[in-house]
Amino acid sequence: MRSTNSIICSRAMCKHFFLIFLAFIVMLSACSKKADLATPIDPQVIVTKTLIEKAKFPIGAAVTVAHLKEADFANAFKNNYNQLTAEYEMKMNQIWTSPSGYSFGNADYLVNFALQNNMKVHGHTLLWYQSTPDWLKTASYDSLNFENNVKTYIQTVVSRYKGKIVSWDVANEIFADNGSLRIDATVYKTFKDPVGFYGRCFQYAKTSDPSLKLFYNDYDIVNNSAKRNSIRKMADRFKREGYPIDGIGEQCHTTVWSNKASITSSLTELATLGLLIHISELDIRVNQNKSDSYVFTSSEIQKQSDMYSAVVSAFETIPQAQKFAITTWGVTDKYTWLTGWWHPKEYPLLLDNLYVKKVAYDGFLLGLK
Repeated sequence: MRSTNSIICSRAMCKHFFLIFLAFIVMLSACSKKADLATPIDPQVIVTKTLIEKAKFPIGAAVTVAHLKEADFANAFKNNYNQLTAEYEMKMNQIWTSPSGYSFGNADYLVNFALQNNMKVHGHTLLWYQSTPDWLKTASYDSLNFENNVKTYIQTVVSRYKGKIVSWDVANEIFADNGSLRIDATVYKTFKDPVGFYGRCFQYAKTSDPSLKLFYNDYDIVNNSAKRNSIRKMADRFKREGYPIDGIGEQCHTTVWSNKASITSSLTELATLGLLIHISELDIRVNQNKSDSYVFTSSEIQKQSDMYSAVVSAFETIPQAQKFAITTWGVTDKYTWLTGWWHPKEYPLLLDNLYVKKVAYDGFLLGLK
């Protein structure tokens, strides 16, 4: 039989061990709560490095054969873009050398480059007043002969790239800045109803490749209500008369001093047509006064980034099903049409002269959903 002292001692030891065990449980519980309060690791969160990794629609760029033959340019293009637009080598005067003569070498190169690198091709452009061949301008065709020749041209070009080119700008810049038809265009001088002629050209393209998405493309649509209204009337007429138009291309050669709110509201209005929307030639000028002493300072760099973000954000506000693509008019500041047309000190694109991503690239990324 155990003594009273030993019983008391045993009870004390049990109580001691029980308290130790209870403290251990409390400690485990506290650790568990701290772990619960820690920020969880989301396996879906991936650090986005390129535009094509984040965008839910194609990101394109305008390129030339000569530039693609430079390794640094080709690599920068392949790493950051997944859709190709010909800067000028698919325009009529580059391909159609005579009534029965065609030069497809450069266009073939561009299409093959895209296909070899799993890129889409947007054709640019079947009809543009500035790329009408000289021989066609001076041929003195009446409207019937003119249209028959153009019809053959469209059928020849579109059929050649059937299944390889996913979309075409059928007509480009047919409206002047005041919203009227361009009176300096050969088509205007040849046809009593130029818009009807353009509508039939859309039909010739669609018949040649029914899978194509067909666009009307123009500049300054978002800032010019007169031009925007004329485009709306044309699109409404095409729908009413059965001409196959799928989308509108807003070139968006814009500036850091453009009105961000206007871009958003105008794109929203344009989307009410129910057509696909393509920001088709995006670049953003910074040298407002065309100054020889202009310096691309950190504040100017940030302004450009903010504008890229604003343009992309505005595009993201339209319905997802209407977002066709965003295309920049070039890849690098090393090669941009603006250093000739605007000013030599101009830096409008996403990569600098050494193909390094600019702050503008981050702005574009920020604008994407």
